Amino acid sequence: MEKGPTAPTASAGQSRVAGLLRAVALYIEARGRLLQIEGQEAGSKASSLTGHIVLTLSSLVIGWMLAAPALVWMIAERSGWHWAKVALCGAGAHLFIGFFLLLLLKARLKRLRLFEETFNQLRRDREWLASTSND
Repeated sequence: MEKGPTAPTASAGQSRVAGLLRAVALYIEARGRLLQIEGQEAGSKASSLTGHIVLTLSSLVIGWMLAAPALVWMIAERSGWHWAKVALCGAGAHLFIGFFLLLLLKARLKRLRLFEETFNQLRRDREWLASTSND
């Protein structure tokens, strides 16, 4: 006449559940900390890159806004060309250089890896779970 689990069996089951919940909580805490660390690193990289882009572009724009009219005038005077022809050649050269720099920026952004270690850890976790479920 057994009426249910005995006291030792029930407490063993409860301790297993409590242990599992504790392990899950520790796992989530560890992954959260890793995400926080990599988030700070990603923010640092992104702000550094953004600052670099802004300073570079503003310096180039201001410098060329000051120098371009003088250069066009000087080249037109020395070559005997009309100033509009010199300005169009300069614009073409700037467009070519800008396109080349845009390609370089695109390549740099493709190499930028954010949250890489978090993704590696999650991949390892999936592999471990797949291997333990097959056993």
